[in-house]
Amino acid sequence: MNLSSWVRTSTAVVAFALTGGAAIGQTAPTDTAAAMSFLATLPADQRLAVMEREAKREGGFTIYGALGIDRAQILNKIFNDRYPDVKVNFVRLTEAELADKVLLESRTGRVNSDLALSTVAWMGLLAPALAPYETTTWADFDPRFRLGSVKDGWTAIVYESLPTTIAWRTDRVKRDDAPKTLQQVADPKWAGHIGTTSHLENMMNGLIGALGEPQAMSLLQKLSANRPRLYSSTAALSQGIAAGEIDVAFDFSAHRPTLLKKQGAPIDFVLGEPLFATGITFSVVKAAKNPYGAALYMDYLTQARQQELLDKAEGGRLFGNTKGTYDLKLADYPKLRAYLPISPERFKELNRIAEDLFIRK
Repeated sequence: MNLSSWVRTSTAVVAFALTGGAAIGQTAPTDTAAAMSFLATLPADQRLAVMEREAKREGGFTIYGALGIDRAQILNKIFNDRYPDVKVNFVRLTEAELADKVLLESRTGRVNSDLALSTVAWMGLLAPALAPYETTTWADFDPRFRLGSVKDGWTAIVYESLPTTIAWRTDRVKRDDAPKTLQQVADPKWAGHIGTTSHLENMMNGLIGALGEPQAMSLLQKLSANRPRLYSSTAALSQGIAAGEIDVAFDFSAHRPTLLKKQGAPIDFVLGEPLFATGITFSVVKAAKNPYGAALYMDYLTQARQQELLDKAEGGRLFGNTKGTYDLKLADYPKLRAYLPISPERFKELNRIAEDLFIRK
């Protein structure tokens, strides 16, 4: 933003603060940084009114999302049931593709997304490309579900968190014989019969934090020796175990085996031990062309009522808005360890170890 734009933006924000609710009728700034500053001055009800008006004016916005299309359709339907005039363009990407694309567009000034939907682990990489928007629901969320701040210059809110499981095919493995911990998955008897995703950095970082590096690395080496089949996504892992390509899946997000079991597949599961959870985040993108639509989506879907609808639509998830009532309650899992953001340097190190242990064997 050049000096003259900064002066105009600052003047508009100050004028709003001085005139209170009357400023809602004024023209809202379209620059993302200015828009986020402008929204932060508004009380919740006025802020929502401004976002609704401006999102309708924008007409739509684009999400880059590391999320299955089926789940994205649920999110978008809940949003569009309330805001049918705001078009949601969802671009499905893998986590690595999303990070590369968002960061490249940010560096080159050719930003084509307005909202990033990613996982917590990637926040260390993505933070420079994200805008600071604290939703009207921000204070209602468990602190573990809030990342960054206006002061930090970026934010992300975990709209849902996926606890990990160990799942097995009941037509091949008896419940009493099924592995219930990662240490049991590492037993040589499961060699050639197990699978997980190729995104191993989260699990590795979590194990090192939970067990200490020597014990964690010993466990990872044993898991590697069992030759797990690696799938490109949780959805692909779900398809693999459903089709019988593997007998046991580990570090498997709970919503997938929950759904398979509900559909009648011969699948059962337990929550993993140690119990980790992957946070799925919303963030407004810095230099978004449609910042109000992105902020409105992020704000609306983190309200307690919408969180409850997301819980009812598909089970096996944890939600952070403390004003809602959900099937899985955070308080019931005191040993839960949320996967944490990983710095770019640490991510590269973990990625190298994962390549050596699991991918290039």
